Amino acid sequence: MRLINYRVLRDLVHEHQHLTETGSAAHGRRESRLADVAYTLGVYTGHRDPAAALREARRLLRAHDAEYRRAA
Repeated sequence: MRLINYRVLRDLVHEHQHLTETGSAAHGRRESRLADVAYTLGVYTGHRDPAAALREARRLLRAHDAEYRRAA
């Protein structure tokens, strides 16, 4: 069973979304950070493919949010 810090996972998904949506004058640094975020999402989700990792991260967050709402 994976131990997931959902706050960190949510921050990574948001950062990934922000990096892919915005342009920047420091394009090289942005691309480097995007690669770092994609790698970390892969570690969190167990997927090597960045798109699959992002999909799995979003799925995990939806499941976590649903469980949290049920428990409340």
